[in-house]
Amino acid sequence: MLKKHYNPAVQSLFILAGEKDFRQALRQSKDHLKFIWNKNSSSTKIVVDGSTLTLLPHQILCCTYVQHVNCELKEDADLLLLSFNKAFYCIHTHDAEVSCNGLLFFGSDYTPVIQIDEQEQQSLHTLVKVLEEEFNTIDANQEEMLRIMLKRFIIKSTRIARKQMMKGDLPEERINVIRQFNVLVEEHFKSLKHVSDYASLMNRSPKTLTNFFSQNASKSPLQVIHDRVILEARRMLIFTDKSAKEIAWELGYEDPSRFSRFFKNNTNLSIQQFREKHKKIAFGQF
Repeated sequence: MLKKHYNPAVQSLFILAGEKDFRQALRQSKDHLKFIWNKNSSSTKIVVDGSTLTLLPHQILCCTYVQHVNCELKEDADLLLLSFNKAFYCIHTHDAEVSCNGLLFFGSDYTPVIQIDEQEQQSLHTLVKVLEEEFNTIDANQEEMLRIMLKRFIIKSTRIARKQMMKGDLPEERINVIRQFNVLVEEHFKSLKHVSDYASLMNRSPKTLTNFFSQNASKSPLQVIHDRVILEARRMLIFTDKSAKEIAWELGYEDPSRFSRFFKNNTNLSIQQFREKHKKIAFGQF
C-alpha cells in the first residue's frame, strides 16, 4: 500500500504506506515527520541516527526530519508509515491544535516510542482505514480532510504518550512547561549550554526549573541539553566527514579538546572510537 497526496503549489506531501511499499516510502520521507507503527506480532529492528532500537509489536516510533532512519524488513513485515512535511502540516505553527511539539517530536526523548493497547489499536486502525478512503477520494475537500485525519492521529498518539512518558497524571500547565523547555533546547542547543540560559528565556529561575523537572520528568534539564548536543555530534560523526574540530566549532565549543572530553564523558568512547564503531550500523549493516 502506498498512498500520497502532493500539492505542487506549496510542495506539500503526505504519505501513508505499508507492507512491500514501506521501504520506498521511507526513502521519500527524509524531510518528513514520521510515525512508524509495528503491526507485526514480532519485533523489528530500526536504526535511528546510528543506534539500533527494537520496535516491539504494536509500538509506534516517532521520528523527525533531522533523523536518519533505516529498517531491517522481513518478507512478511507489516510496518505502517505515516509521514508529512512542514508544508502539509507544521506542528510548530499549529501546536495549539495538537500539543505534540516537545513531546512526540523534538522532546527530551529523541526517539520516543509509544505502546498501544488493544483498544487503542482498534481506534487507530479505524482511523487509518478512513485515511485510505480519503486518499482515494479526489475532490476539492480532499486535502483538508486528510489534514483533519492526520491531526486526529497526532492527538491520539499525544494522549497515549502523555500517560507513558510523564510522571503521574500531570496538569496541562506542567506538561506545557516541559514541552516549552524541550522546544527551546531544540532551537538553541548549539549556542546555549546552561539551564540558566533557558530559564531566562522562560522567565523562571534555574532552581525552579530544575526542581520542576525532578518532580515531573525522567531527565534533568541539564541532561536534556547535554543529550541533544551529543545526539547532534553523533549524527555528524556518522553521516559527515567533518573533523572533530569542525564538529566542536559547529556545536558551539571554541576549545575542541573540551568538546572531546565532554563527548567521552557522555558516551564512554573517544570521538575516533565512536566513529569507527558506529559507521557500519548507521548504513543498515546490522
